[in-house]
Amino acid sequence: MSYLLTTKTEYNMKKWMLTLCAIAVFATASFAQAYVEILPSVGYTFSDRVNDYNTYGKIDGSVNYGGSMMFNINRRVGFELMYNHMSTTSAAYYYGPQEAPLTKGNLSIDNIMFGPVGYFNVPGSPVRPFIGGLLGASIYSPGGYGYSNDTKFTVGAELGTNVYLNPWFGLRFKAQVLAPVDGSGQGFYVGNNNNNTVAQYSGVLQFSLNAGVVIGLGRIMPELRPRPHVQRPRYRRYYAPYRY
Repeated sequence: MSYLLTTKTEYNMKKWMLTLCAIAVFATASFAQAYVEILPSVGYTFSDRVNDYNTYGKIDGSVNYGGSMMFNINRRVGFELMYNHMSTTSAAYYYGPQEAPLTKGNLSIDNIMFGPVGYFNVPGSPVRPFIGGLLGASIYSPGGYGYSNDTKFTVGAELGTNVYLNPWFGLRFKAQVLAPVDGSGQGFYVGNNNNNTVAQYSGVLQFSLNAGVVIGLGRIMPELRPRPHVQRPRYRRYYAPYRY
Protein backbone atom coordinates (compact mmCIF):
# COMPACT_ATOMS: atom_id res chain seq x y z
CA MET A 1 0.00 0.00 0.00
CA SER A 2 2.76 2.43 0.94
CA TYR A 3 4.55 1.52 -2.29
CA LEU A 4 1.48 2.49 -4.32
CA LEU A 5 1.12 5.79 -2.47
CA THR A 6 4.80 6.59 -3.02
CA THR A 7 4.56 5.77 -6.72
CA LYS A 8 1.44 7.93 -7.09
CA THR A 9 3.09 10.82 -5.25
CA GLU A 10 6.19 10.62 -7.45
CA TYR A 11 3.99 10.56 -10.55
CA ASN A 12 2.11 13.68 -9.41
CA MET A 13 5.39 15.47 -8.63
CA LYS A 14 6.79 14.65 -12.07
CA LYS A 15 3.55 15.82 -13.67
CA TRP A 16 3.68 19.16 -11.85
CA MET A 17 7.38 19.60 -12.62
CA LEU A 18 6.78 19.03 -16.34
CA THR A 19 3.86 21.48 -16.27
CA LEU A 20 5.96 24.13 -14.52
CA CYS A 21 8.81 23.61 -16.98
CA ALA A 22 6.42 24.03 -19.93
CA ILE A 23 4.99 27.21 -18.41
CA ALA A 24 8.50 28.54 -17.83
CA VAL A 25 9.49 27.85 -21.43
CA PHE A 26 6.38 29.56 -22.77
CA ALA A 27 6.82 32.51 -20.41
CA THR A 28 10.42 33.13 -21.41
CA ALA A 29 9.77 32.86 -25.15
CA SER A 30 6.19 33.99 -25.52
CA PHE A 31 7.06 37.54 -26.52
CA ALA A 32 8.95 36.52 -29.67
CA GLN A 33 7.69 36.91 -33.22
CA ALA A 34 9.09 35.66 -36.52
CA TYR A 35 9.70 37.74 -39.62
CA VAL A 36 7.46 35.46 -41.73
CA GLU A 37 4.28 33.83 -40.40
CA ILE A 38 1.76 31.43 -41.95
CA LEU A 39 -1.79 31.88 -40.64
CA PRO A 40 -4.33 29.16 -41.53
CA SER A 41 -7.80 30.06 -40.28
CA VAL A 42 -11.46 29.13 -40.30
CA GLY A 43 -14.50 31.15 -39.35
CA TYR A 44 -18.09 32.09 -40.04
CA THR A 45 -19.38 34.80 -42.38
CA PHE A 46 -22.77 36.21 -41.41
CA SER A 47 -25.62 36.65 -43.88
CA ASP A 48 -26.15 39.98 -45.58
CA ARG A 49 -29.27 41.54 -47.07
CA VAL A 50 -29.34 44.21 -49.78
CA ASN A 51 -32.50 46.12 -50.67
CA ASP A 52 -33.56 46.97 -54.22
CA TYR A 53 -36.53 48.79 -55.78
CA ASN A 54 -39.13 46.01 -55.49
CA THR A 55 -36.94 43.08 -54.46
CA TYR A 56 -34.14 42.36 -52.06
CA GLY A 57 -31.21 39.99 -52.23
CA LYS A 58 -29.68 37.89 -49.50
CA ILE A 59 -26.46 35.92 -49.21
CA ASP A 60 -26.80 33.25 -46.54
CA GLY A 61 -24.23 32.89 -43.80
CA SER A 62 -21.70 30.10 -44.11
CA VAL A 63 -18.36 28.76 -42.91
CA ASN A 64 -15.28 30.29 -44.53
CA TYR A 65 -11.72 29.01 -44.58
CA GLY A 66 -8.38 30.08 -45.94
CA GLY A 67 -5.16 31.54 -44.69
CA SER A 68 -2.66 34.35 -44.81
CA MET A 69 1.05 34.91 -45.11
CA MET A 70 2.39 37.69 -42.92
CA PHE A 71 5.60 39.54 -43.76
CA ASN A 72 6.67 41.41 -40.64
CA ILE A 73 9.00 44.39 -41.03
CA ASN A 74 9.35 44.80 -37.28
CA ARG A 75 7.24 44.20 -34.18
CA ARG A 76 4.97 47.11 -35.05
CA VAL A 77 4.25 46.77 -38.78
CA GLY A 78 3.69 43.90 -41.21
CA PHE A 79 2.07 43.18 -44.56
CA GLU A 80 -0.54 40.44 -45.00
CA LEU A 81 -1.40 38.45 -48.13
CA MET A 82 -4.75 36.71 -47.52
CA TYR A 83 -6.93 34.17 -49.33
CA ASN A 84 -10.42 33.31 -48.11
CA HIS A 85 -13.12 31.04 -49.60
CA MET A 86 -16.81 30.64 -48.79
CA SER A 87 -19.43 28.35 -50.38
CA THR A 88 -23.00 29.44 -49.67
CA THR A 89 -26.42 30.04 -51.25
CA SER A 90 -27.96 33.32 -52.35
CA ALA A 91 -31.45 34.33 -53.39
CA ALA A 92 -33.60 37.24 -54.51
CA TYR A 93 -37.02 37.88 -52.94
CA TYR A 94 -40.08 39.97 -53.73
CA TYR A 95 -41.31 42.11 -50.88
CA GLY A 96 -44.44 40.61 -49.40
CA PRO A 97 -45.92 38.66 -46.50
CA GLN A 98 -44.72 35.29 -47.77
CA GLU A 99 -41.34 36.42 -49.10
CA ALA A 100 -40.95 33.43 -51.40
CA PRO A 101 -37.63 33.39 -53.26
CA LEU A 102 -37.80 34.69 -56.82
CA THR A 103 -34.58 32.90 -57.63
CA LYS A 104 -32.07 30.93 -55.60
CA GLY A 105 -28.80 29.15 -56.25
CA ASN A 106 -25.35 28.26 -55.02
CA LEU A 107 -22.66 30.91 -54.77
CA SER A 108 -18.91 30.64 -54.14
CA ILE A 109 -16.89 33.67 -53.04
CA ASP A 110 -13.09 33.82 -53.23
CA ASN A 111 -11.33 36.80 -51.65
CA ILE A 112 -7.71 37.68 -52.43
CA MET A 113 -6.55 40.59 -50.27
CA PHE A 114 -3.35 42.42 -49.36
CA GLY A 115 -2.65 45.21 -46.91
CA PRO A 116 -0.69 46.60 -43.94
CA VAL A 117 -1.14 45.40 -40.37
CA GLY A 118 -0.21 47.42 -37.29
CA TYR A 119 0.57 45.74 -33.96
CA PHE A 120 0.07 47.10 -30.45
CA ASN A 121 2.82 45.73 -28.24
CA VAL A 122 1.81 45.06 -24.64
CA PRO A 123 4.96 45.04 -22.44
CA GLY A 124 5.45 41.76 -20.61
CA SER A 125 2.53 40.00 -22.30
CA PRO A 126 2.26 37.33 -25.03
CA VAL A 127 -0.92 39.02 -26.31
CA ARG A 128 -0.34 41.25 -29.34
CA PRO A 129 -3.45 43.08 -30.64
CA PHE A 130 -3.49 44.25 -34.26
CA ILE A 131 -5.51 46.27 -36.75
CA GLY A 132 -5.21 46.16 -40.53
CA GLY A 133 -6.54 47.48 -43.82
CA LEU A 134 -7.08 45.32 -46.90
CA LEU A 135 -7.33 45.88 -50.66
CA GLY A 136 -7.91 43.23 -53.28
CA ALA A 137 -10.53 41.39 -55.30
CA SER A 138 -13.58 39.21 -54.67
CA ILE A 139 -14.54 36.57 -57.24
CA TYR A 140 -18.23 35.59 -57.24
CA SER A 141 -18.99 32.24 -58.91
CA PRO A 142 -22.75 31.54 -59.26
CA GLY A 143 -23.94 27.97 -59.43
CA GLY A 144 -26.35 28.53 -62.32
CA TYR A 145 -25.37 27.02 -65.65
CA GLY A 146 -24.03 29.45 -68.22
CA TYR A 147 -23.26 32.33 -65.86
CA SER A 148 -19.68 33.60 -65.80
CA ASN A 149 -17.75 34.66 -62.73
CA ASP A 150 -17.88 38.27 -61.59
CA THR A 151 -14.79 39.95 -60.11
CA LYS A 152 -15.12 42.99 -57.85
CA PHE A 153 -12.56 45.37 -56.40
CA THR A 154 -12.85 44.96 -52.62
CA VAL A 155 -11.80 46.96 -49.57
CA GLY A 156 -11.73 45.63 -46.03
CA ALA A 157 -10.55 45.94 -42.48
CA GLU A 158 -9.66 43.57 -39.65
CA LEU A 159 -9.23 43.78 -35.90
CA GLY A 160 -7.99 41.08 -33.56
CA THR A 161 -5.16 39.71 -31.48
CA ASN A 162 -2.38 37.13 -31.59
CA VAL A 163 -1.54 35.06 -28.50
CA TYR A 164 1.98 33.65 -28.75
CA LEU A 165 2.72 30.41 -26.90
CA ASN A 166 6.34 30.15 -28.09
CA PRO A 167 8.51 31.88 -30.71
CA TRP A 168 7.05 29.95 -33.65
CA PHE A 169 3.50 29.14 -32.60
CA GLY A 170 0.47 31.03 -31.39
CA LEU A 171 -3.28 31.53 -31.70
CA ARG A 172 -5.04 34.19 -33.76
CA PHE A 173 -8.54 35.64 -33.27
CA LYS A 174 -10.00 38.38 -35.45
CA ALA A 175 -13.10 40.12 -36.76
CA GLN A 176 -13.09 41.01 -40.44
CA VAL A 177 -15.29 42.97 -42.82
CA LEU A 178 -15.01 42.99 -46.63
CA ALA A 179 -16.97 45.30 -48.93
CA PRO A 180 -16.94 44.90 -52.74
CA VAL A 181 -17.00 48.24 -54.54
CA ASP A 182 -19.69 48.37 -57.25
CA GLY A 183 -20.04 50.93 -59.99
CA SER A 184 -23.30 52.21 -61.40
CA GLY A 185 -25.47 49.47 -62.82
CA GLN A 186 -23.21 46.63 -61.73
CA GLY A 187 -24.11 43.58 -59.70
CA PHE A 188 -23.66 39.84 -59.62
CA TYR A 189 -25.92 36.91 -60.43
CA VAL A 190 -27.35 35.06 -57.47
CA GLY A 191 -28.83 32.11 -59.31
CA ASN A 192 -31.74 30.99 -61.44
CA ASN A 193 -35.03 29.16 -61.02
CA ASN A 194 -36.80 26.75 -63.31
CA ASN A 195 -37.92 29.60 -65.56
CA ASN A 196 -34.33 30.86 -65.91
CA THR A 197 -35.19 34.11 -64.17
CA VAL A 198 -32.02 35.92 -63.16
CA ALA A 199 -31.67 38.36 -60.27
CA GLN A 200 -28.76 40.64 -59.44
CA TYR A 201 -27.86 43.17 -56.77
CA SER A 202 -24.82 44.92 -55.36
CA GLY A 203 -23.54 46.52 -52.18
CA VAL A 204 -22.63 43.33 -50.32
CA LEU A 205 -21.00 43.55 -46.89
CA GLN A 206 -19.25 40.41 -45.58
CA PHE A 207 -18.68 40.38 -41.81
CA SER A 208 -16.75 37.39 -40.41
CA LEU A 209 -15.37 36.08 -37.15
CA ASN A 210 -12.27 33.92 -37.61
CA ALA A 211 -9.85 31.90 -35.52
CA GLY A 212 -6.61 30.21 -36.50
CA VAL A 213 -3.02 29.50 -35.60
CA VAL A 214 0.24 31.38 -36.10
CA ILE A 215 3.16 29.38 -37.50
CA GLY A 216 6.42 31.33 -37.55
CA LEU A 217 9.14 30.76 -40.13
CA GLY A 218 12.70 32.01 -40.26
CA ARG A 219 14.46 34.26 -37.80
CA ILE A 220 12.96 35.81 -34.70
CA MET A 221 12.68 39.58 -34.71
CA PRO A 222 14.68 41.50 -32.10
CA GLU A 223 12.99 43.12 -29.16
CA LEU A 224 11.86 46.71 -29.44
CA ARG A 225 14.29 49.13 -27.87
CA PRO A 226 13.16 52.57 -26.78
CA ARG A 227 15.08 55.46 -28.23
CA PRO A 228 17.50 57.00 -25.76
CA HIS A 229 16.42 60.37 -24.50
CA VAL A 230 18.92 63.05 -25.40
CA GLN A 231 18.98 66.08 -23.15
CA ARG A 232 19.39 69.07 -25.39
CA PRO A 233 20.71 72.34 -24.01
CA ARG A 234 18.13 75.03 -23.56
CA TYR A 235 18.30 77.98 -25.87
CA ARG A 236 18.68 81.21 -23.97
CA ARG A 237 18.17 84.49 -25.68
CA TYR A 238 21.10 86.86 -25.46
CA TYR A 239 20.40 90.40 -24.30
CA ALA A 240 23.02 93.09 -24.96
CA PRO A 241 24.06 95.05 -21.87
CA TYR A 242 22.10 98.27 -21.38
CA ARG A 243 24.09 101.42 -22.01
CA TYR A 244 23.56 104.22 -19.53
